Amino acid sequence: MCKHFDEEQLSRLREKVEKEMSPYRFAHTKGVEEMAARLAALYVPKEVSLLRAAAILHDVTKERNEEWQRELIAARGISLRPDEASSPKILHAITAALLIPCQYPDFANETLLSAVRWHTTGHGAMTVPEALLYLADYIEEGRRFGDCVRLRKMFFDAKPEGMDMATREQHLWSVMLAALFLTVSNLEVKGACVCLDTLAACEDLRKKLSLLKGM
Repeated sequence: MCKHFDEEQLSRLREKVEKEMSPYRFAHTKGVEEMAARLAALYVPKEVSLLRAAAILHDVTKERNEEWQRELIAARGISLRPDEASSPKILHAITAALLIPCQYPDFANETLLSAVRWHTTGHGAMTVPEALLYLADYIEEGRRFGDCVRLRKMFFDAKPEGMDMATREQHLWSVMLAALFLTVSNLEVKGACVCLDTLAACEDLRKKLSLLKGM
């Protein structure tokens, strides 16, 4: 499946997705697309358009109600773990990845689907495209929450564009780990369930960074 989409394809996708969203959600989506393009240019320049498409589609089921989300997941034969079933805010990532091959088949690329699938929780052994969409969703310019602003500064104030690629990738994983820690902390403060996939992502990145710093 193609890893490159031209501007006409992206424009048509954007127009279709806009009809499925509120103005607020679509404004966020455009912000994530812009941030995903910036990040992808630094790390996976050959996949910029793919990450832009993933960003356009990442919240395509976000505004569907919880009952719809759970019915689609069940209809596809997926059994949620207790931690997933107790975390309704993560369900749209699962359902978006399920819906894309049916409603947006031209964009049913494996890399794109995995980025969409994991953009809310992360998981162990994340790929660079998965991390980039997760981070783009967190730090897009429309995000004004304190944690989002601090994380955005943490990433860009380090001037990753001037780093060699090895240092740049280490920087990505460091910022990703900070983002995951903030997510876990915020959930714990609210007394909400922390997804096991998020904990696995934290543990994996701790090990990865320890190894990288020891090299």
